[in-house]
Amino acid sequence: MSGFLRDPFWNRPLVSYTVMAMLDPVARDACLQVLRQVATIAGSADRLLVAPPETFHLSLYAIAPVRSDFDKDAWWAQHGEQALAVFRRWCDAQPATLLHFRQLRATPTAVIAIAEPDDAVWSLRRMLRADVPQPPGGTPDYDMIHMTLARYAQPAQLPADFAAKVAALPLQIDVSLHQACIMRETAYPLLGGEPVETRALPAPENVS
Repeated sequence: MSGFLRDPFWNRPLVSYTVMAMLDPVARDACLQVLRQVATIAGSADRLLVAPPETFHLSLYAIAPVRSDFDKDAWWAQHGEQALAVFRRWCDAQPATLLHFRQLRATPTAVIAIAEPDDAVWSLRRMLRADVPQPPGGTPDYDMIHMTLARYAQPAQLPADFAAKVAALPLQIDVSLHQACIMRETAYPLLGGEPVETRALPAPENVS
């Protein structure tokens, strides 16, 4: 057994409400270059599940998580305005910043890129956790800033040294966090959905 698993949620009709940032074309291209290297290590691109590049995104905070079993739309109808108010407050006060992704990791279900710590993201998470009622089951305990690059289509076919070789790949992806949105996701991972609200972050010199 390799220890790798096919993500059971891939392309399922699951609802979530998540704060995210879509990747700009430069960051998307950088991700695609890394994915070509990951596919070579995997032995074939067919062994990976990769979403369309235009859906590449960074999940900042799962307000109503995809992996929790409750009526997210009913919860949002009750608490959505409160979550939006916190989101708007953060967007108005948080200067745009650049997130630096410098480490790759193969988890049991995905290949992820990990960013250097940045208080812009941690401040959003602190505010939403403190000021918005937690949904049934709570929200994830975040211990890093990461984005998922690929999941596994054929996990049993991945080579035994896949994780070690992925971790050894050099990584230098910078993601501009200048705009954020709350997304109502309807098919995972963002294979369906629409933004509830999108807001720009102010330029650093425009923040008092």
